Amino acid sequence: MSSEHATDIDRDSANPERDRRETAIHGVTVSRRTVVVGTSLIALLAVAVRSLLRLLANVPFDPVVVSPAVRTTAVTAVPVSAGGALAGIALTDDRPTVRVGLLFAGVFGLLGLLSPAATFPAVIAVTGGAALALVGTLGLPESLSYRPLRRRVIAAALVGAIAVSLADSTGIAQGMHGVGSLLALTALAAVGTRAERSRLAAGAGVFNAALVVYASTANPFVVGSALLVVFAVTGVPHLLFALAVAGGTAAATAGLSQRSYPLAIGAVLLVLGGVPVTLPRAMVVVLGAALLVLDWERVGEVPA
Repeated sequence: MSSEHATDIDRDSANPERDRRETAIHGVTVSRRTVVVGTSLIALLAVAVRSLLRLLANVPFDPVVVSPAVRTTAVTAVPVSAGGALAGIALTDDRPTVRVGLLFAGVFGLLGLLSPAATFPAVIAVTGGAALALVGTLGLPESLSYRPLRRRVIAAALVGAIAVSLADSTGIAQGMHGVGSLLALTALAAVGTRAERSRLAAGAGVFNAALVVYASTANPFVVGSALLVVFAVTGVPHLLFALAVAGGTAAATAGLSQRSYPLAIGAVLLVLGGVPVTLPRAMVVVLGAALLVLDWERVGEVPA
């Protein structure tokens, strides 16, 4: 057992109220785990629908005709659901860094979309909120062992991807889209290490990566267009995207097999969120990263 895992167990044993904490909403009592999983699932559904519509609209054959109302609804649902999930999770968490960081990312992310004048403050708030919630909550590792460092490196890379990508898209620092793609995809590829010792997860990751490689070889221009339109990926080799898909798939599969649903949902959100070049994408990445790198597994967990 790693020192980080043992420390987590000791902390939870010393504070059993964390696992039993419940939140009353309009007289209905719900567990924190229900809030975390339920709100993030809604956001995941919205992101998946938006990604599917964008993919269908850019297929090489006759594109699927979707009404403007449906497209507008799908686009609007992503920041609304992601912001709601970030706020809901923040309000039910007892860690100050998580509460403040996720609230900043959710609330200011929505404000930046509602008012163009608030775009720059929103970029600062989303980036700072992500750094506080992820890096600030994890803090410095108690040891230089593999597991503590792995989680913190992934968190730092995702925060860096958010900062660089938003700075490039808003004109603060131009020509950095490729760097943002590199950071985001490298972090996502590293997420696959969360599926260690799971042959099923490793097999699922390798299979999906092979599909991406095959598609990139057979139709490189079509795949390149899909990467840009659906995932906002540009300036990096297709092989890196294949590795990122492998990492996300492996982590999601491991999460499902272990009934660690925040891990599974977070991994899929990071895959579909792509490179955080816009505020909605950045909010999705913050949500996915929070679910993936922070400790949620023992929050209201149902015994096996």
